[in-house]
Amino acid sequence: MNRHAPERGARDLNRYLLDRRMKDLNPLTYGAEQCAPHHRYGPAVRPYYLLHYVFSGKGTFHARGQEYTVGAGDFFLILPGEVTTYEADGQDPWEYLWLGFDGELAAQLQNLQNPVGKLPPDLFVELLAAGNDDFSEWEGAVEQYIASALHRILAELLAHRTARAHYARRAETYIRTRYMQDITIEEIAEALSLDRRYLSRLFKGRYGVTMQEYLVTTRLNRAAELLREGYSVTESATLCGYSDLSNFSKMFHRRFGVSPGTYAAK
Repeated sequence: MNRHAPERGARDLNRYLLDRRMKDLNPLTYGAEQCAPHHRYGPAVRPYYLLHYVFSGKGTFHARGQEYTVGAGDFFLILPGEVTTYEADGQDPWEYLWLGFDGELAAQLQNLQNPVGKLPPDLFVELLAAGNDDFSEWEGAVEQYIASALHRILAELLAHRTARAHYARRAETYIRTRYMQDITIEEIAEALSLDRRYLSRLFKGRYGVTMQEYLVTTRLNRAAELLREGYSVTESATLCGYSDLSNFSKMFHRRFGVSPGTYAAK
């Protein structure tokens, strides 16, 4: 567990906030829950933004026609008018904090393409403290405190949006510099802290092929160069990330129309 996270099984929290109609970011609802196994919420729709942050455990989030696996350190964001469902894992149910809000600045989140991602835990641990008995000095002003945290959270989320514009290029660099290793698409997505399907869409949108196709093409093109340079079929396969010589030969023939041995003899 993250060292910043609260103790597992922390007291459930549900704060009934006053709608102060703050112009920029206006908190409306706020709480935390240690969910029971398979605890499910939805299908539901809301007229405001709703952000969940998972401290521990895991679950699934259904939104925009997709299912996302969400775990400790992840957030998931629900936009106004979206129909969503989420459910705690049966063996390791999640504990999360939620924030419901609106405001003019919140509209920027409409451009956040991926509703699931990573955020640093510190802000959310601080927010959890706002419901503790020893936080009574904020009584009467808790909405302002939450709004200040929301500004910092929004900055983090928008920074992630900017970074996502470069994720396809970063994935391409990852492939180009590690194609000789036994890498997988899941590994690349995990390294970039992105959902695999979302990263795949970004990549194909930029390069016109899937990440798997790009990885295979990179490997086989380099293998062809090595064969022309005099390396053996086995050496070329190994140096390009293929441990299975039979699979390498099949993939090579599919791309170049001849076997690696025939290609080398040309």
